[in-house]
Amino acid sequence: MPSLNTPLALTAATEQLWDSLAQSSLKHYLSDQKVMQHVEQKVQQWAYQAKSNLDQQHPYVQAEQDLAHWLSLDQVSLADFQHLLQHYQKFTQQLGWSDLGDFWQQPQQLPRLQEATFRDLQFQLLRDKWQRKLTEAVAAWEFEQLALQRDVFLDDMKEFLASLQRMAKHKDSLGLDTGIFIDYSKGKLSPQDIDQFQQWCEYLEQDRELLRLAKCLGAAKPSKYPRRAAHLQLPPDAHVAVQTHQVHEALMGIQLARDLKNTLPQELALLADPDLEILFDLKYLEENLMSFSLQGTSQAKVIDQPQQQKKQLGQKGPMVLCLDTSGSMHGQSELIAKALSLFLAMQAMQDRRPMYLINFSTQVTTLQLTQAQGINDLLQFLRQSFYGGTDIIPALTHAIEMLDAADFSHADVVVVSDFIMGHLPEDLMQNIETAKQQGHGFYAVAIGNFRFDHLNLGLFDHQWIYQAKTGQVIELVHQ
Repeated sequence: MPSLNTPLALTAATEQLWDSLAQSSLKHYLSDQKVMQHVEQKVQQWAYQAKSNLDQQHPYVQAEQDLAHWLSLDQVSLADFQHLLQHYQKFTQQLGWSDLGDFWQQPQQLPRLQEATFRDLQFQLLRDKWQRKLTEAVAAWEFEQLALQRDVFLDDMKEFLASLQRMAKHKDSLGLDTGIFIDYSKGKLSPQDIDQFQQWCEYLEQDRELLRLAKCLGAAKPSKYPRRAAHLQLPPDAHVAVQTHQVHEALMGIQLARDLKNTLPQELALLADPDLEILFDLKYLEENLMSFSLQGTSQAKVIDQPQQQKKQLGQKGPMVLCLDTSGSMHGQSELIAKALSLFLAMQAMQDRRPMYLINFSTQVTTLQLTQAQGINDLLQFLRQSFYGGTDIIPALTHAIEMLDAADFSHADVVVVSDFIMGHLPEDLMQNIETAKQQGHGFYAVAIGNFRFDHLNLGLFDHQWIYQAKTGQVIELVHQ
């Protein structure tokens, strides 16, 4: 149970946090609205967690319970008083304080009639002294614990700001804003992740041709078939079942929202504490309350019109990226390929465009970019390498399957590889041709001096070769 000093200690610790951040060498980031909002949210979460820790870890619960028993009594016998004194001495020994045992001994020369009065006076004095000492002990413990928690949190925030500074210095060359690192940073990035991010970014910044190529991918027009809007293959006035959040039939998970009727009980519990009620109000205003996500099925009428607008020339849309990390890509080729992939992924995050990554060799791993996963998962995904043989068939097969998903119905497929591989089977080529007819673009970037002559003709709408030794980008044109 927290003491009456808990709000005061928490307020003092929070003020010290802000003072330390304001005096740090990274204080200039606090002038950025997005960063400041993120830091404020983290401080609020820290304050809530710190208070919860104090409530759960209180070391003087037994002493409080003992004192509460004695405070409920108006007077005691001599035996009871000796028992009380033993409890008090045990408490002072726990604190390492002097218990002044001789002071509480009853003088032998007192008349019998005055013994009861003297004992009652000592009883009152001892209870009052115990209560004061307990209050002081709890307050000292709380300030000490808050100071320790504050220092740990402050180190974490300084490390976060330092990481932000290292990453944000590349934002201009990547065409990003600082907010992208806030929105998509859901965990603590390791120093290795930051170092790898910087290495990929610096490679792009030093190679203007590679950066120019990265900006072209996904914006170029397919060379053979025009982009088309997809129509529903159902007759007009038909009814289909669609998933909707308006019908509450099944619990799908947890979401952040401003939905009081579905808010989690642990969030509503904040309203029971006057000190935390303001935290609830802030989370409500920011649509940041943890709530149940409910979904159901509803009937929708089909009308004969396109599902989506056609993507315009130069406009980037959803993308499925196939990244080759086979043994033949090891070294500089892999560094170039992953720098290119990082740029495309960060751009998709910035524009909030769907993107699906496939890392392939003779097997595949995948990652669909979402705000919940963020930069942490992206960097960890890009750091993966297989270093085995090269088999593009499973990767392209999976990429074509993804084109049936609603978010990727107008997506382009990009393959980054050295293309040391053989011909593709006829059925896969037919599936690629069908996807092209539906308006999907297929693009290839070959890392190295290896050409596409051995591949099926017409497989890709656009083909580029990046020559690592010269830094030259060559686009192959279909004859």
